[in-house]
Amino acid sequence: MRLTVLGLVLAVLGAVALWLGGIPYTDTETFELGPIEATAEVEERFEIPPILAGSIMALGVGLVVYAKGRR
Repeated sequence: MRLTVLGLVLAVLGAVALWLGGIPYTDTETFELGPIEATAEVEERFEIPPILAGSIMALGVGLVVYAKGRR
């Protein structure tokens, strides 16, 4: 049962990583120009290589198949 759940979680995470191509996040940068202070929000992305995302998804599917075969 635990292997099946772990496999499903890994398969879903791998599929989402393939679909999105990375994890987006917002970074706040502060600039000081003498007495003036400016703040900017920059949206960045933590890139996940497609081969890694596909491998995670394949590992998840493999765990589900293995867990079903053990029963």
